[in-house]
Amino acid sequence: MVIFVLTVVGLMFAASAVNAEEVTDFRMCRNTRCEVYDLFIEPCPEALEHKPCEVQQNSSASITFKYIAKFGSKQPKTRLYAVTPTGDLPFMDMDPNACLYTDCPIVMNVEQDWLYTLYITTKYPKDSYTVKLKFWDDGPKASRKDVCCFKFDIKIV
Repeated sequence: MVIFVLTVVGLMFAASAVNAEEVTDFRMCRNTRCEVYDLFIEPCPEALEHKPCEVQQNSSASITFKYIAKFGSKQPKTRLYAVTPTGDLPFMDMDPNACLYTDCPIVMNVEQDWLYTLYITTKYPKDSYTVKLKFWDDGPKASRKDVCCFKFDIKIV
């Protein structure tokens, strides 16, 4: 029975991964203290052609990745931004509690997973965006240098 359940769960995971594509055209921010890899956005068939992921208004996109932070944090905070010429504009629907998207505490030099579902409302104009995902230590003894940050492109359609 256990083998059957594990097989079914494995097949469900494999089926859900079919629509997710690895995004290889992401960029790390300057002075970031982490490694990010295995970035998948679902849906994003455009990633196969190295194009920005197209996300429709009133729909969601799952963002998953693996990371190794070069800092630890018991109270990590996070934010997703649209990068603009006048400054970074936060996506207001994201709860800043990073523990909702990754296991806490964040442990220095240990591989961890991140999962966030971005909902695109009609409040976000149709356009192409560079998106910045950032998380940092927000504890009482946090250093301003303890930040993980990377950028990728999306197109709201």
